[in-house]
Amino acid sequence: MKILTPENPEVLSAVVMKNGEIIARTEQTGELYPQYSIMKSLISLLIGRLCGEGQLTPKTKVKQLLHTGAAAISDLTLDDLMTMRSGINYRLLFDDRKNYDDYLEACCQAAVTPLGEGQEHQTFFYNNACAYLAGRMAEAEDGDPLDQQIAKYIFNPLGITEYEFEYDPQGHVFGASGLKLKTEDLAKLGWGIMTNQICSKAWLKAATQPRVMTPERVPYGYFFWVLAEGNFYMSGKQGQKCFVLPQYHGVIAVNSDMKTRDSSNSYIIRKLLPLLAQ
Repeated sequence: MKILTPENPEVLSAVVMKNGEIIARTEQTGELYPQYSIMKSLISLLIGRLCGEGQLTPKTKVKQLLHTGAAAISDLTLDDLMTMRSGINYRLLFDDRKNYDDYLEACCQAAVTPLGEGQEHQTFFYNNACAYLAGRMAEAEDGDPLDQQIAKYIFNPLGITEYEFEYDPQGHVFGASGLKLKTEDLAKLGWGIMTNQICSKAWLKAATQPRVMTPERVPYGYFFWVLAEGNFYMSGKQGQKCFVLPQYHGVIAVNSDMKTRDSSNSYIIRKLLPLLAQ
């Protein structure tokens, strides 16, 4: 196994996995790192399981599962939410979770931009409300809290035993962020997705299909960022990344503390991807 020395002190931890085995890593401390928006991809996995069992479809509307009354978000579908094409025009980002006693009520107060004539979908607009609502819908349909669902259907099958969640004031997991994992377990997560241990082939194909172009010029699927050749990645702010690369039968996981500029993609492509190509 190759021991890595990050060129950037903001890279806290990195793991390169091929054929299910770690082939390179930085020295590991066992620390649980904030994963931020990587949590959104786990919500996609839960939605995919429920869709596979016929309990949900991407066309299921918010109002079918949540008590949102006449709120503008009520007619949004899971497809709208998971592609960030909700039309919710206020970001409701991570820090906003501290500003509201009831985050669902905050979502209900948000305005939704109406579709223009001949416009089938809204444009991409990154928004934590989307994943929060999708998570609440998965919770309402399954009947078990999100933390229990994630443990049962995602973490337990992969042998992931150490993790933390963040909860809203009502006790619901904040499905847009708030997850903490070890970097080795982030790599396990990517491997489990790629090898269909925790995600069906049908849902993986649906979730990683390019559905909308982002301002970063990277296509987006259902809470996954999409690359060429069937590759994709999960992403959180400040440089949290898990690249899932079927092309190389490998996974690259990185946890960082990049507060000013996220250069983790560049680090992965320049320094870590060549290790998989050897």
